This record gives sequence, C-alpha cells and structure tokens, in this order.
Amino acid sequence: MRIKNKISISLATLFAAGLLLKGCTKTELVTDPNYPAVETVLNNATKEQINQLGVGVQSVMRNGLSANYTWSGCIGREVVYYASTESRFHEELQGSKPIDPGGLMMGWYSAASQTRRRAEILHQSAEKSSALSDAEKLAVKGFVKTVQAYVMLNAANMAYSKGIRTSFTDLRVPGDMLKPGCFSTYEQSLAYIKQLVEDGNAALKTGSNTFPFPMTAGWAGFETPEKFGKFNRAVAARVAMYQKDWAALSSALNESFINETGSMDAGPKFTYSTTANDATNPFFQNENATNVTTLVQVNFVPEAEAGDKRVFGLPRNKKDGTAKVKQRTNPLAPTGFPLMPYEVQMFETISSPVGIIRNEELLLMKAEAAMQSNDLDEAVRILNIVRDAAGLNDYAGAVTSDAVLDELLNQRRYGLFMEGHRWFDMRRYDRLSTLPKDNAEHQVWTEFPRLLSEVDWDSKYPCN
Repeated sequence: MRIKNKISISLATLFAAGLLLKGCTKTELVTDPNYPAVETVLNNATKEQINQLGVGVQSVMRNGLSANYTWSGCIGREVVYYASTESRFHEELQGSKPIDPGGLMMGWYSAASQTRRRAEILHQSAEKSSALSDAEKLAVKGFVKTVQAYVMLNAANMAYSKGIRTSFTDLRVPGDMLKPGCFSTYEQSLAYIKQLVEDGNAALKTGSNTFPFPMTAGWAGFETPEKFGKFNRAVAARVAMYQKDWAALSSALNESFINETGSMDAGPKFTYSTTANDATNPFFQNENATNVTTLVQVNFVPEAEAGDKRVFGLPRNKKDGTAKVKQRTNPLAPTGFPLMPYEVQMFETISSPVGIIRNEELLLMKAEAAMQSNDLDEAVRILNIVRDAAGLNDYAGAVTSDAVLDELLNQRRYGLFMEGHRWFDMRRYDRLSTLPKDNAEHQVWTEFPRLLSEVDWDSKYPCN
C-alpha cells in the first residue's frame, strides 16, 4: 500500500522554506501531489496525517547527504569532484578560489535547516493531536529530537565557527514565523545539539512501545522507540566526541548498537529506489565516467596499507565487494591536477542503501575514547578488531599516545572514507596543514562561509 504525503508550505526563511514531505510504503518513498496548508496538520492532526508526516521526515532526512559527504570529502582531500563543464567544484572546494556563499556548495545548509523545521512540524502536530495518546506523543518527540540532532550536527561541522541558529521560529507563537534566532558559536551549537539528543533519549525511554507512523525499510532493527534509542545513543556518541567529552562518549556507546563481533556495516540505512518521485542513491556513479565523476585523491591509494580490503579488495560496486575505490581504465583530472587513476565506487546499484551510522564508526569512537582516557592497550585492542575486518594484521607500532592517535586517524581515514569525517577529524586534531594539496594555488579551508541569504536576512532583520 502506498502511503501518501502531506504538506507543503512556503515560509520566508531558510528554516521554513518550501516544505515538501515525502510519503512511503515500508520499502519505498514517494511524493504526493496534494499539498494541504500547514495549518491543517498543526491543528488537531489526524492519525493518518501523523502517519504521513512521520514517513515524510524519514524521507527528507536524506537531503543534503551528498553535499555533506562529497564537499567535506573534497576539502578533506579524500576525493576531487570532477565536472567537465563546471570548474567551480574543484576550484572552490580545493581552495584555488573562495567558496561562493550563494553558490553551488551551500545546499547542505538549507537541507539540514529545512529537515529540522519539518521535524518540528511533525512534533507540534503530534502535540496538538487528539488522535495520539500521551505516550505516542513522547515517542514522536523522541524521534523528532533525534533527527534534528543528527542533521544539525552535520550542519554545525560544516559551518564550524560560523555556527548554526540554535533557535528558530516558533510554530506556536502567532506572528513569529519571521524571527529566527541568532547564530551561535560552534561550542554553543554542540551544546544545543546535545540537548536535542538527550531530550530525544528521555522521550524515547518514556514513550509508547511503537511509533504512530511506519518506519521505512532502512530502519529495520531500529523501528521501535526502544530500538531507535540505540541510534539516538550513536548520535549522542558523535556529539560527545566533538565536545571531547570522553566519559559521555563511552557511556553513549554502551547504550548504542556497537558490537565488537558484528558486521562493520551494521546500522540503520537510508534507502533509495527508482520509484517515481523517490530519490536514487546520490553516490552511485557509472564506471569510468568522463563528464561528471568523483575521483580519488592521488595520495589515498598509495598511502594505504598493503592488503587493506577497503582499498584493494573487490570494489563495492560488485556483489559482496569490500573496496570503496576502483581503478579507472583512463586516469582523469581537472586542469592543473595530477592524473587520478582511481574513482569512488562504493555502491552496486542506483538503489543501494547508504549507512547512516555504522558499527565500524562506533568501534573507532570506542577506540578513541580509550586512547583519550590513556588506556592505550584497550584502544589498540579495538583498533585490531577494525583491522582484522579489513584483512590486516594486528597493529605492530609503538603503543604511545602519538602513535596510537596516528593509527586511529588512519583507520578512520580508510574505514570511514567518504562518510563525512576526514576533514573534521583533521581539524579537531589541528592537522589540516598536513592534508595534501594537488596544486600550489590550493589551500585547505577550515569551514564553509555563512550562506549569503542568511547574511542578507540578518542585515535587514537583525536577530535579537
């Protein structure tokens, strides 16, 4: 059965710009051609409307993922995005020209902000609905706060010192639609995100046993509030890592879905399909494409450890493959770059799912928490689990803080390739200056600029 979608709304700020929610069955996401006004769901929404809004939020949660991973991957020197007719991708991201704050690279910001707002509409609709029990309303709140924390952490890491707005228009206050809050510092942004994820965790623990909307197929194993709470704790672990709160990181991991004997790929997934109006996998690309393709930065393969299946195994675009890159038949490069003989090949088909947070990441966070707590033997033990899964022998280097940190960052480099981590890892350990530059004119950016429309908005309507 196809579950139809709900609402579309146009508001004046990026946090409330064009609302288009997608609905789905348990396995597909589709768009409904009917767009009732937002008031129809904010005022005593029906169970069916809550059902559809919940599925819609799951759909839009995927938005901006490609920009997050690919643009940060370019700046973090994992990849070079090549477009034969558009030089701005490699010029701006690799640093020979400033990033245009009103240009091609800023879609991640509006995607996160709009998803946060759409999730808030679901939350407020549930709160005002007589069709839901108090326990169901808490389950919705837990889901919403977790989604908001996930997407806004992605945005905060891209913006860094530019920050995010940690308050935005209040749907419950008449006339407040055009009053977004001020931008916060990075540290304040992380504190806000931590509050979101902790509020979500509390609500999930006290709410109903099921969500009042269906969860899509990618959430198998996380489809109830209790099970979804393990994803919440994984997001909380990410937040704690960026806050350098190692005790909180360890605590969150213990309540997450981390599994030392499990698959590195275990975890919830974003699903895609070729169903009309659904999204296809944004990272899938045909082999040896010459017009638009994501190339692997020239240092990545030569600096990999011999035998690493994540690099030298059968490519993931082949069934049961493990390598995330594949050698091209024809090396390619933008003008002024060295020829790049490898391309990204992480997915078998255009409908392949994409992991949201994987067990491999959780294990690497556990190793980092141990290292930061000066338990180097424990850090090495966890790192060896990751190395073993990659086909590598146990770590044989020095067991010192510096050496184990180098190994940790190396495992994150190859284990979490093109998953939105490398740039941020090097920044939080003050190693951006060590990232390679393919051209003497290049530089490594610390952060993205603030979106031009936000600058213009604050210029006309100063926040308070």
